[in-house]
Amino acid sequence: MQGKMVEKEELLAMLSEIYDQLEELENVLESNLSGLRQDWYYEQSEKIEACESRLEVIEEDMTAISSEAGSIESAKRSARMKLELGF
Repeated sequence: MQGKMVEKEELLAMLSEIYDQLEELENVLESNLSGLRQDWYYEQSEKIEACESRLEVIEEDMTAISSEAGSIESAKRSARMKLELGF
C-alpha cells in the first residue's frame, strides 16, 4: 500500500513537471510565432508597396500613351479635313 502511494506521488510529480514544461514550451512558441507573424506582415507590406509603385508607373505610361494616341488621332482628322477641303 505504501509503495503504491509513493508511485502515485512520483507519477503526479512527473506529470506536474511535464505540465510545467509544456506551458513553458507554449510561451516560447507563442513568442516565436508572434515574431514570425510580424516579419511576415512586414515582408508582405513591402511586396504590396512595390506592386503598387509598379502599377502607378504603368498607369502613368498608359495615360501618356492614351493622350499621345488621342493627339495623333486628332492630327489625322485635321489632315483629312484639309485634304477634303482641298478637293
